[in-house]
Amino acid sequence: MIYGPLTSVKGFVFTMGLISKLEEKRIQKKTEAFKKAGMLRYFHYDFGSMGEGITSYTVSQEGDELLLIYQMKSMKDGTEVRSDVYMPLTVMQQIKALMMNENLYLWNGFNKSNSVIATGNSFLMRADFDNYKFKAEGMTMTPPAYDEKHEILVEFLKGLVMTYYTEISQD
Repeated sequence: MIYGPLTSVKGFVFTMGLISKLEEKRIQKKTEAFKKAGMLRYFHYDFGSMGEGITSYTVSQEGDELLLIYQMKSMKDGTEVRSDVYMPLTVMQQIKALMMNENLYLWNGFNKSNSVIATGNSFLMRADFDNYKFKAEGMTMTPPAYDEKHEILVEFLKGLVMTYYTEISQD
């Protein structure tokens, strides 16, 4: 029985119905793994381009609190900004909840680049949990709904910096 138009994927011909079933299983498997991930121990997100600059947020445990390091480096004039922001350990639960609620965990394993496109835009997201390692990265290529999810994630991280702000050093 054929459910829809035929599509070729890596040399195999599938119906659209079968592809949807495969995608459903992939999503279900990633969801189950993420739910069993345990505590988030480390989080890193950077993005930007070699022409404009790179922005990064790194959150890790420092004793009985978290340290978020915000860095921004302009490639145009060499300006660097860094903020060290200390916050309570409970923020890791908020980051994990954001990853779940916004389906960012579905990006795990994304690793694509396109050397033909010369914009140089890139991103890298890493998260280490007790029972789960997450990594997604792209150079001029992004996962589905990246722009929307990027904006939500950056607004959340900026909010953390502003809420728990301590100092900025400029080099």
